[in-house]
Amino acid sequence: MANYITILRIVLIFPVLILVSPTSELSNWIALFIFIVAGLTDHLDGYLARKTGTTSDLGGLLDLIADKLLICITILFLMSFGDRDALIIPSIIIIARELIISSFRQFVAENSNFSNFKVSLIGKFKTTSQITALSFLIVSPNFLDTFYSITVFLFWLASFLSVYSLFDYLRSYSNKI
Repeated sequence: MANYITILRIVLIFPVLILVSPTSELSNWIALFIFIVAGLTDHLDGYLARKTGTTSDLGGLLDLIADKLLICITILFLMSFGDRDALIIPSIIIIARELIISSFRQFVAENSNFSNFKVSLIGKFKTTSQITALSFLIVSPNFLDTFYSITVFLFWLASFLSVYSLFDYLRSYSNKI
């Protein structure tokens, strides 16, 4: 059941991309709702897998892929909308972090007998901040410039937490190399 919820997170990316608009539209609110549901599945699938004793390597891999796809594809798509210059650097930081962590995990898994990576509390805060920032960006066309300024702040906060969690992650698992 948990793996199906993880796959649902990947599938939900598509309606978000189809519905989100760079102009003030009702569809942005629908896209936001779907995006939040997708974000919540990140917590739900892991909880269900632990609760039912159905955790697996496949489930862990699917969860990792689903998280990266949800965040990175949504950022890249939304960055294609008009004037987003203030979000370029934090977006690059967030995406680079996700690629570095994925590469690091793959490297460690291939070069050691270790593959049981645990999500830290800072990692959960990082994901929550990314989902929050993206949620604000999805509906920002429906609001005034002040709302977009808050969105920019949230993106920078998410990028800071991304960098912090990257170093925390590397510190925690560097002895596995």
